Amino acid sequence: MNILILGGTQFSGRAFTELAVKANHQVTLLHRSAADPGLPPAVRRLVGDRDPNAGNGLEKIKTLIDVGEHFDAVIDMCGYTPRVTKAACDLLKDHTALYIYISTISVYDKAKPDAILDENAPKVTLADPTVEEVTGKTYGGLKVLCEQVVIDAFPDSHCIPRPCVIAGPNDPTDRITWWTRVLTTQNELVIPKPPAGFVSFIDSRDLAAFFLHCAQNNITGIFNATGPESNLTLHGFIHRTHKALDSKTTLIEANQSWLEAQGVQPWTDIPTWLPQAKQYMSKISSAKALAAGLTNRSLEETMQAIAQWDTSRGSPKLQAGMKPDQIVTLAKKYASCCKNNR
Repeated sequence: MNILILGGTQFSGRAFTELAVKANHQVTLLHRSAADPGLPPAVRRLVGDRDPNAGNGLEKIKTLIDVGEHFDAVIDMCGYTPRVTKAACDLLKDHTALYIYISTISVYDKAKPDAILDENAPKVTLADPTVEEVTGKTYGGLKVLCEQVVIDAFPDSHCIPRPCVIAGPNDPTDRITWWTRVLTTQNELVIPKPPAGFVSFIDSRDLAAFFLHCAQNNITGIFNATGPESNLTLHGFIHRTHKALDSKTTLIEANQSWLEAQGVQPWTDIPTWLPQAKQYMSKISSAKALAAGLTNRSLEETMQAIAQWDTSRGSPKLQAGMKPDQIVTLAKKYASCCKNNR
């Protein structure tokens, strides 16, 4: 296959690029940075910004099209605004058999905490559909608009995976990596006492494999891409990770009200711990994707791989979660006021 990737130098895009090359597909990458991303030599790299207002990336793709090149699949890893997404779709709509646009479960609107959402669930809307600044408040709505752009351009040849939190080696967010780090370096860790909700994440390598499966088999439609298994509780996630890493960290379970009184915030301070109103984000059904060929490796395999990667990169300062001194301070606070109530 001849595959064009918009983005593809980081995380799940990188995993897809490496997987596609390994499968002997011809891969062309359009990315912004002129620095060598360290991808396989077989990758054809086009350097340029895909935003027509900011660079000439799409012009470089047009040069290939003008000499007769046709793509079996386009993988759009970095379409965040409808204007920029439309520019790529307009250029490529007659020059690819399949357009795979990577969206997000953040497209879904608020739901009851116990709701289980499928691909037809209500989606968020933006008060101002012309906004282009990507923030926590606009991200989901912008992705909804981008999806519609893709559907309009490729009515019969679109594939739109909607991943949940992505985990694995090369993760720039450190949301799941935070857990492997603290469970291999901290003496004590205060965690929410159950019930504390559910956890959902997908391994970047499993997500990449699903992209490639869809490309190779011309699979169309919209798919929630979640994992590693349904109804995984936060408590189960923590304790299974603890065991998988042979962790010596003492886990201290505290009432959620006590944690909140200490200023500990779900998601921000303890990644993957969702507040009650957001619990539906960890209970989104991926039954359709599983039926189409998505496979998830075990939680344990993912967490072990993340820990090994984090160690190999030198364990730099993390981008998510409580810092080590905050973790120590919280454990001391709990010991001084609550140890008799454990």
